[in-house]
Amino acid sequence: SQKTDPKSKCKKVSKAAAKNELIEYNVAKECIESFPFDAKFANDTIDAVSHFMSNYYAFFDEANEDPPKGFTYQRGFVYDQNLTLYSVVTTDKEKKKKQVLDDKLDPSNNDCEVTEIDGKPAIQAIIEFANNSISYSKDLGVRFNMALSPSSGFFSQQFTLRNDFPETPSITYNLKCPKKKSFKLKREWAIVYDSAFFDNFCLRNTSTSSSNGTKLTSRDKVTESTSNKKYKVSASRNKNNKKSQFKHAKNVTEDFYLVNNGTVGVAVITQENEKSNIFLADGLDKLNKLGAKKLILDMSNNIGGDVSVAIFTNLLLFRSQEQPNIFPTSIKINNYTIPVIEEKFKTHSDDFDVYNPYSYLSFPSGEPFKNANDFIGSRTNLSSSLHLDILSPNDKKLLNSTSPFRWTSKDIIILTNGFCISTCALITSFLSKFHNVKTISVGGLLDTPMSFSTFPGGYATSENVIAGSAGDTKFFDLPKEMNTLFFAVIKAHDFDKNSNTATGVLEYLFKPADYRLYYNESNARDPSFLWVDAANILNKKN
Repeated sequence: SQKTDPKSKCKKVSKAAAKNELIEYNVAKECIESFPFDAKFANDTIDAVSHFMSNYYAFFDEANEDPPKGFTYQRGFVYDQNLTLYSVVTTDKEKKKKQVLDDKLDPSNNDCEVTEIDGKPAIQAIIEFANNSISYSKDLGVRFNMALSPSSGFFSQQFTLRNDFPETPSITYNLKCPKKKSFKLKREWAIVYDSAFFDNFCLRNTSTSSSNGTKLTSRDKVTESTSNKKYKVSASRNKNNKKSQFKHAKNVTEDFYLVNNGTVGVAVITQENEKSNIFLADGLDKLNKLGAKKLILDMSNNIGGDVSVAIFTNLLLFRSQEQPNIFPTSIKINNYTIPVIEEKFKTHSDDFDVYNPYSYLSFPSGEPFKNANDFIGSRTNLSSSLHLDILSPNDKKLLNSTSPFRWTSKDIIILTNGFCISTCALITSFLSKFHNVKTISVGGLLDTPMSFSTFPGGYATSENVIAGSAGDTKFFDLPKEMNTLFFAVIKAHDFDKNSNTATGVLEYLFKPADYRLYYNESNARDPSFLWVDAANILNKKN
């Protein structure tokens, strides 16, 4: 009937979108709730997820255990409040934590303090949202940062800019403003939609059997780490993504700066991709030649990326030839993957693949594997003697042609707001542990230790890629409407360099930063204030 037909219920949404108009909350709600429940599609999805997670998810066993101390596990359309919340620590004697607001619709509300949100104390409301609705990190302090807005970057504002349908059509903020009386601001959600949502749900033929799927292909790059596409989508839509003028920094080249009268260099690193190695080598070389005596690596809001960049970065900063130069890893071994491993060993392929023994070296010796059995090990469900060997000839040539820098571990400090994921986490964790580079975390919960990185223990890919790599055809015809399942297939292990023994799964080790800074009204909008503070810490610790 027309009452429950998605095409009928979503007509108003489609018309509003065609006119580039916002969508009312009740109209969007009616459209979303009109989609009928498809039992077969639901069961197929559950079966496929269970299969891939149990056979290939690197953290399958650890995920079923209670969280380690320091971690917590609670946790289409775009819904925008058209305002931004910052969590700042006041500079008065009480050093209270409070929320301040930037309002895109009414700038006169800027810098007002938010005392309550929907009748709850503002801090409590944000903490509850971060705890129950954000899953980007096991560290609640990092999730708290993601609910709000950082000083730079694109992966925050989860409280006021959402993808999941909000429970209420509006949010009420109690505001305490410096230039006007306290008042209540009721802000309704401004709703826009992604056309792909209609392509997959509203406009598809609902009578078509969900068994008409697409074949699994290896179209994605396996070396991509846990930088899920949704982070990149968030980045592309964020209206605050624009070049800023920094008060206390001099720009040298894109994303490289000088502070403290040119004595301290700053490298802003937001991802690791195929261009990162050249970009990083060139930028750091410029800072070095300009005489920067110290170096700040600002890796806040870093989405990760190509795993080989982690190895390159470690070697670029510290030219040690000692193996290993990255954390040892393990993959799941099963009846699907053993024949593939054996076949790849015979072919001597140089292409990186999760199940190609030539993509790894043996840990801790750093020697190539002698045969497939040497790689597989005892044929248990895990192989844990691998570390990656994926630097290209061009990467090695670039390393050899770049002159060593003047900085020692005492001259470098890492600055993050905790959202430094996958490859970024591997870089910062390795520099911290094995080169004693100090770390600073920014924001989070007051007086609560906070991680400086997130997702440090895995290289992730999608279910179609891993099925293609493993020769797994059990779910060859997945429903085409099914979302991509993106999960870690390789996990990294911490290890003792003296005994060369693994000491834990990196993803499940809580590692708080050495130092802590908090956002205030200035550095929340201009990161150069944070760089000056980081430079002061760097100078004092020596």
